[in-house]
Amino acid sequence: MKANGRTAPKVFKLAKRTLDPGQSTELTREHSFRPITTRVYYPGAHQVQLQVNGHQFDATDFRLLQP
Repeated sequence: MKANGRTAPKVFKLAKRTLDPGQSTELTREHSFRPITTRVYYPGAHQVQLQVNGHQFDATDFRLLQP
């Protein structure tokens, strides 16, 4: 969410892995939304979407409330 109310994509790269066929791995990621000086979080609707090898999976919506 931008200051003007529009949304813009932001990519957070988690990891780079090479897997054999049929092999799997588990990854977790937490992101803090506490106020910091280098980033402003705007309240409103946001979306998270996982992308693996260029393939985008279903998005999940969440709402960031006014602090």
